[in-house]
Amino acid sequence: MKYVTLIFLIFFVTSSWGQNSYTKEIPKNWKIISQVNGDLNKDRIEDLAVIIEKTDTSNILKNEGLGAPSLNINPREILVFFKDDQNNYVLIEKNAMGFIHSENDEESTCLADPLMIDGGIKISNNILIIHFNYWLSCGSWEVNDASYKFRFQSNSFELIGFDHFSFNRATTEETRTSINFSTKKKEVTIGLNQSEESKPKTTKSTIKVNELYNLKNCNQNTYFEILKL
Repeated sequence: MKYVTLIFLIFFVTSSWGQNSYTKEIPKNWKIISQVNGDLNKDRIEDLAVIIEKTDTSNILKNEGLGAPSLNINPREILVFFKDDQNNYVLIEKNAMGFIHSENDEESTCLADPLMIDGGIKISNNILIIHFNYWLSCGSWEVNDASYKFRFQSNSFELIGFDHFSFNRATTEETRTSINFSTKKKEVTIGLNQSEESKPKTTKSTIKVNELYNLKNCNQNTYFEILKL
């Protein structure tokens, strides 16, 4: 009986360590704010994407102007792990370039959290999708929504798709942009309107892409670079 119990304990400890081994990659004074499981490398084993946030109280700033009374500008990072058949997690990709927005913005104090409010991360059909929603409670009528689709290929997570939605809360006009980096095709639809009869017009074009964006190299300027393509 003792032998069976010992075997069970060894199995339990080993399994638990494997299932939680990714936590060793979380730096001290950082916390997990979002995570999602799903197969990213087509081995039928659920992998893991984690977004972490620093917990430095000096990055909580008092706001004297419009918006929230305090601003959390602690940096965020995304970590992607592959899980093997032994329940071990291996860190495959990391972005610490500011691509994942902080909760608040010191310059745009009315900006809601782009990730955690109407945004987020998910894994679908072996694709990692990172979704940001840019909504301001003051200073602008525009709402912008951006989704990035990353696929593991060429030993990295390359950006294969980008979808953007722009909505003006005053005029109710909409613009939609969709880019397929694999086929180098872009579609832009204008003339959409929620309160009037829409007369949408879609323009298709070919974009020049010398090198695909990699998740590890993306930053906050990536958004504006892509929209200019």
